[in-house]
Amino acid sequence: MPGLNKTGLANTSDYNLGRGKLYLATLTNGIPGPYRDLGNCPEFNVSLENERLDHQSSRSGLRVTDKSVVVSQTVNINFTLDELNFQNLALFFSGESADEAITNPAIAGVTERELVASAPDFTDFDGPRWYDLKNASGVRCYDIATANLTLASDTAGADNTLVEGTDYAVDEKNGRVMFLSTTTLIDEGDDITFTLAADAGAVNPDEVRALTQTTVTAALKFISENPANNDAQTEYQFHQVQLSAEGDLALIGDEYSTMGFTAVAESNETADANSPTLTIRQHANSRSEEHTLLACCR
Repeated sequence: MPGLNKTGLANTSDYNLGRGKLYLATLTNGIPGPYRDLGNCPEFNVSLENERLDHQSSRSGLRVTDKSVVVSQTVNINFTLDELNFQNLALFFSGESADEAITNPAIAGVTERELVASAPDFTDFDGPRWYDLKNASGVRCYDIATANLTLASDTAGADNTLVEGTDYAVDEKNGRVMFLSTTTLIDEGDDITFTLAADAGAVNPDEVRALTQTTVTAALKFISENPANNDAQTEYQFHQVQLSAEGDLALIGDEYSTMGFTAVAESNETADANSPTLTIRQHANSRSEEHTLLACCR
């Protein structure tokens, strides 16, 4: 049988090679909701921290400890994720993720509005600058098409339609423009306006809103799969944890980016009155049929 060793003998099937899947669920009145797969988890570690109160006898010349009592126990968790989806990023930044959170102004288009109130001297400029395209409410435009964009400079009351590649460059994905030193249609101090035609095919961006939560309380489920024992699965259920980010998120580097987390397991009797902090389970069919038959015949 998996789980308990009832033979009294050493069993190489009890060796473990760490592999598995990690899931997270939000809690509602202490009860976990549906679990989300957190993706590839290259590291998952659990440690038990004990605090002891020692008593020493003073009845002889050498003081010796005659009583040691464990007064507190803490289950600490640390793990690493390397899938930077927006739900995981929201966990790392103590925030919230939103699907298509912003209505992209590029869909409805933007009527003529001021982009630059007073242009610098682009013929004697200390470097390029990017300007974000925003509607009148200050909402960014994304996923624009250059063909839908018109820029104009107001020189002495006369509008000059600017030319892409000569007067400005466009970052279509991020909705930005950069003016070029080769322009001859922009004089220092000119107003520069832009107009963006409607594009029903433009998409709304997803968003992470960072630092909107002081704490992240959730349930964690780790299902290990042990290749040293015919891929036997064991479920580690942490009924409630306080989760926080740990370490750096390398957004530039020569290795795959990873996000580190630490957590402290808390007691949650609502979820499991018999084992309110951590419950570990395994059943006979979690192993291959061949291994189960061999174990039963020992």
